[in-house]
Amino acid sequence: MDDVAAAAGVGKQTVYRHFGSKEALFVGLVISMCAQVGELLSGTQGAQADGAPELELRELGWSLAKSLIEPNYLRLYRAIVAEAERLPELGPAFYENGAKVVRAFAAKILRKRFDESTAASRAAIFVQLVLGDAYLELSLGYTVPDVEVRFGLQIDEAVAAALR
Repeated sequence: MDDVAAAAGVGKQTVYRHFGSKEALFVGLVISMCAQVGELLSGTQGAQADGAPELELRELGWSLAKSLIEPNYLRLYRAIVAEAERLPELGPAFYENGAKVVRAFAAKILRKRFDESTAASRAAIFVQLVLGDAYLELSLGYTVPDVEVRFGLQIDEAVAAALR
C-alpha cells in the first residue's frame, strides 16, 4: 500500500479510503488492466469494422496475443490464478471485465456469418485456440522459442475453426 500511495502521490490512508483494503485494490487493478486490453481490442475492431470476418478475427487474435504476453499482463494472470480461491470476487471480476469482453468482440465479428448462439460458442472456441499452448507455457514461466510463429499458427487454426 505504501508503494501504491507513493506512486499516486497520496497518503496511504487516502488509498485505504478509496479502496478499503489491499484486496479491493487488487480487484480494482484487475478491472483496470482488463479495461486497457478491452480498449486496445476495441480500437482494432473499429479499424476493421467493414472487413471480412477472416481479416477481423486475425487482427483480433494478434491484438489479443500481443497484449496478453506483455510481462505485466502475464504477471497479472498468474496473480489472478493464485489468488482466485482466497478472493472470491476476483474470478468474476476478471471474467466479466476480461474474458467475457474479448469473447463479445469475437462474437460480434462472427455474427456476420452465424446466428447469435453459434457466434457466441465459436467466439469462445476462437479465444481459447488463439491463446492455446503458447500462452499456457508463457503463463507457467516457460520460454517459448519463436513465440510469434507459434501464435501465428494458433491464430490461423483459431480463425479456421471459428469460421467452419
